Amino acid sequence: LSAASDGNPDDEYVWSVKRFDASTVIASTPGFAMHGDKLRIRLVKGGCDYGQLWTSVLTMPSEGVDETTFINKNVSARFMGQQMTFPVMYAGKFIFGYLVMLDMGVYDLGQLGEILSRKSELKMEYLDSADFKSTELFDTPFNSWSTKNLTQAVKQATHQCHLLHT
Repeated sequence: LSAASDGNPDDEYVWSVKRFDASTVIASTPGFAMHGDKLRIRLVKGGCDYGQLWTSVLTMPSEGVDETTFINKNVSARFMGQQMTFPVMYAGKFIFGYLVMLDMGVYDLGQLGEILSRKSELKMEYLDSADFKSTELFDTPFNSWSTKNLTQAVKQATHQCHLLHT
């Protein structure tokens, strides 16, 4: 399932919706700086009016870094102009580096869509803190994502979530 706001299949930065498994639907868009580091909204059957916002960072840090460098850490960031802290929800070996997933919280989808859609581009800058040195551990300590088709994708994901069999 993919929805494009202008019908242009070449626009890869539009939000789209996919059924992940029997209980999960994900709306996502690729990053402008790091294409694979998508911004995602995860909906789970039984809770289709709420979504978990999360993103990932693929990084190839220096020698001596492994999964334990990231586990149980909080990553400081500036997202949409606001300083926030996101817990690492997963970190593991991936290709030649590590995939680090950040939990950005669970939100009411109506409110989340409205807040995120206020901007045409959602910007993230990862910041250094006493707990986590983003500029040392993330190759690209920033990313941004389009909001093109976000509202429609959230509605479509909610609808698809309600259709998941119990």
